[in-house]
Amino acid sequence: MPTDHRAALAKVKRFDQLIAYLRDAMGWPIARDSFEDVDDLFYDFTADELGIDLKTAAKIESIKRLRPLSPRQPWGIFFVKFEPKRLPVVVLRRILSQVALKKRASANSAERAAWAADDLLFVSNYGEGYERQISFAHFSQCEAKQDLPTLKVLGWDNLDTPLHLDAVAEKLTRNLAWPEDDADVEAWRKTWRAAFTLRHREVVTTSRDLSVRLAELARAIRDRIKTALAIETETGPLTKLMKAFQGALVHDLDAGGFADMYAQTIAYGLLSARIADPHKKTADDFAGHMRTNPFLRELMETFLKVGGRRGKTGGPGIDFDELGVSEVVELLDEANMEAVIRDFGDKNPQEDPVIHFYELFLKEYDAKKRMKRGVFYTPRPVVSYIVRSVDELLRTELGLENGLADTTTWGEMAKRHKDLKTPAGVSPDQAFVQILDPATGTGTFLVEVIDLICKTMVAKWKTQGHGEKKVEALWNEYVPKHLLPRLHGYE
Repeated sequence: MPTDHRAALAKVKRFDQLIAYLRDAMGWPIARDSFEDVDDLFYDFTADELGIDLKTAAKIESIKRLRPLSPRQPWGIFFVKFEPKRLPVVVLRRILSQVALKKRASANSAERAAWAADDLLFVSNYGEGYERQISFAHFSQCEAKQDLPTLKVLGWDNLDTPLHLDAVAEKLTRNLAWPEDDADVEAWRKTWRAAFTLRHREVVTTSRDLSVRLAELARAIRDRIKTALAIETETGPLTKLMKAFQGALVHDLDAGGFADMYAQTIAYGLLSARIADPHKKTADDFAGHMRTNPFLRELMETFLKVGGRRGKTGGPGIDFDELGVSEVVELLDEANMEAVIRDFGDKNPQEDPVIHFYELFLKEYDAKKRMKRGVFYTPRPVVSYIVRSVDELLRTELGLENGLADTTTWGEMAKRHKDLKTPAGVSPDQAFVQILDPATGTGTFLVEVIDLICKTMVAKWKTQGHGEKKVEALWNEYVPKHLLPRLHGYE
């Protein structure tokens, strides 16, 4: 791309400058003498006209629709100027919901022009001062049409590198140039849609960034749940679910506690599933593929499916868009999870990101709650030292040859040590060594114990001359008979 296009693009910070660029560099049919004021090219809208609530409207400075430049034009082109520093995705979605075609049009929208979501182009202006940014945004609907349309953005600002500006200018002039033959509407649609390949905010590449953004969304879900509970009737889906939890799980659970439970389960549960299976995209997929944590999976499925999904089944259930659950799905779907996991591994070598990410998340979500609950994982080297020390003491002080792996019973120990009495209620056939973690948390200690026991028994069997297959068979027999009955963890 020639340098002059790069320089011209870098100077575009306002809509009037963009109009000139669209005309001169991209061939949009906007005659120089066709208007005296750039505003004459637009239809103006107010947030109230589009049915946008006051809280959302506060982030919008102006909404304009570009007048059709061709009678065959299939696209609705909106120019939206925002107040925030960053592109407010939720606000853009609200605008989309008001101008996109619906199966059932409301009386308020009957006279307003509407387009298929795929035929809408949003040109946004946001940021502050020198860092003001322009972006083209497009929503694409997945084939299943079960989740929210995916937002993809092509944007730039004057702080971008020359290479980035070259790439943007090349894509703009190639894909968003005005077609020479505007009669071929389908080709026009295909070409313009092809300009959008990058999902918005796909730049999340660190565990820190992801934990901060995930915590922000979780807090928003928590607050929305509390608001919904305050206005729901006794038969509302969230109220009914809270009462079910009060009856079966936590009798003194209040609205704040339930909202907190819901928000954390959704956010951390979706994160766990995203790490475990990076190919799943929807909330339902995430919940269904949490194979390694059946309790969390069941809780997730309960939270996701209670009362039916409004907008998906037509029932009176929970609206994911209103609660913000879909925003969590979108964040995780767009994140570069491989880079996030690599970043976590660099800072926490040999640690499981699914297990230990919770501390990062809770620190950002609610630091006081983290302190109150004592959510701090012990570094693996420290855990290993503690476990190995206990194992050594069992061998040297109590004469248990296999340490933590030893299966000597209370009856056998009583015969060896005449002053040792079997406690009341304990069977003489019960294993003497029991492993208890009263504050299991992420399970680090139990994992280390299992690992040490495995190494101990495998080494013993190999010393006895057993081959690999026999060792595997012996381990498979040992685990349900001698290992699992001795492991206890509480949280």
